[in-house]
Formats: sequence, structure tokens, C-alpha cells
Amino acid sequence: MPPRPARPRSRGFALVIVLWSLGMLALLGTQLTATTRVQLRLATQARDQAEAEAAADGAAREAAFILLGGGRVGSPARPMRVRVGEVDVNILAEDEAAKINPNAVSKDVLRGLLVAIGVDQARAALLAGEIADWRTRSQDSVLGGLKIDQYRDHGLPYRSGDHPFYSVDEIGLIPDMTPEILARLRLWLSVYHEGGVSDPSGASPAAAAIGDAGMSHSGAAGPGFVSGNVVWRVTAAAVIPGRARFVRSAVVRLRGEATAADGDPVQILTWE
Repeated sequence: MPPRPARPRSRGFALVIVLWSLGMLALLGTQLTATTRVQLRLATQARDQAEAEAAADGAAREAAFILLGGGRVGSPARPMRVRVGEVDVNILAEDEAAKINPNAVSKDVLRGLLVAIGVDQARAALLAGEIADWRTRSQDSVLGGLKIDQYRDHGLPYRSGDHPFYSVDEIGLIPDMTPEILARLRLWLSVYHEGGVSDPSGASPAAAAIGDAGMSHSGAAGPGFVSGNVVWRVTAAAVIPGRARFVRSAVVRLRGEATAADGDPVQILTWE
């Protein structure tokens, strides 16, 4: 038999190129598939989060109108539960009228509140003075000396606002306030509430502070259509089990028929 001719080397090289190309295409396909799965997962998470946020916002607004009509929404111990599509929402409402506005009360009331939450008398007087200093334009401190020196003594930049507190968090900026004291104080302060403290029992730290300062507090009104300006903090926690969670807190002012004649009966003061 005659000898077989040798195969050209070019065929072997072409086969290598084909195999290499197939490998690259397979790798590229795997990468595209993995990227697509990640993008789909992220898109699903974003959709679930948006759905939970929308449910919480809607529930908070609905709760405001329930309160406007004199209904009850829920309490920290027993929130109201509703279901919006696949979303479970727990709603609670806290009457801001049971709290003290740090912008509208005297230094004595602030001191009494601090004592009522467990701060010793000397430190309470110091903190009450620093809170009063923040909201006044004078360079002189009610505690004596200059306000700026209090900050320098603590190694802090001068932060006195010379304006009302815009949030309870700002109280944490005064020189001698600590996160632990602020956490206890926060429960009884509201920069949105107007008027006296409303507490049916008279046993809360806020009511005690008002009483110690020689002032009177009012009892809470019973259910019924809102007759004046009332401020509530509504919190709605929306959950899609195993997929998403969103918490919305809104401070709303409810205005009765007389006060709402020139505006909306429900006013959102802030979203958090």
C-alpha cells in the first residue's frame, strides 16, 4: 500500500482555534447567565422594597384619617395589623400631646423632666441650662459666663444654634448631653407639639415635670372628631415575609373643622 499523505498542520491549528472559541463562548454564556440572575435578583429585591415602602406610606396616611375621625389605630403594646396585597403592616400611633416641646417650656420644666427620668439634680440643672442656651441668641449663658466657653471647655466646636431645636436629635449636640440620657429623654420630647401636656394619669415624667414647675396639665380627650390642632406620630412597619421590610414614621397634625377651614385637615409635618 502506498504511504498516506501527512495531514496538513493547518488542520490541527484550526481545530485548536475552534475548540478555544467554543470554550470562550461557553464561558461568556455562563457569565451572562450569572449576571442575568444577579440582575433579576436585584430587580426583585428593589420591587419588593418599593412594594413594602408603598404599603407603609399608604397605611400611615390611612391611619391619619382614622385618627381624624376619632378612631383608634394601635399602641406600642398592641399595634393595629392590616394586610396590603402580600405585605403585612403593623401600625401604631403615639399622641405627641403627652410630650414636652423643648422649644416652648421653661428651664425649670426641662430640669424637672430630666430629674423625672433619673438624672441627678445638679446634672439636670446643667443640661436644662444648656438646652435653654441653644435656643437663645444671647452670647451669655443662663448658667453664667459665655456659651462659647462651655463648648471650648469640652473640646467641642461652638454649635449653639441660636434658633429653636429643629429635631430632638439636635439636643444631643449640647456639651454635657450623653446618648444614654438622650435616649431616655427622647420618649418625652416633641418639637412639633403645641400647647400643654395631655396625660390622663398625671404619672408620666412629662406630667411630673409640669407639676413640679407649678404648672397644670390637661387630661386626654376621649375619642371623637378632632376639635383643634392635634399632633400624632404614626409608625407603620411593612413586611413581606422573607423578602423585604420597611418602616415609615410620620408626624401628622390633625385639624378639626374650625381650624381646617383654610387648609387640609391632615398635614404631614415630617416623614422619617
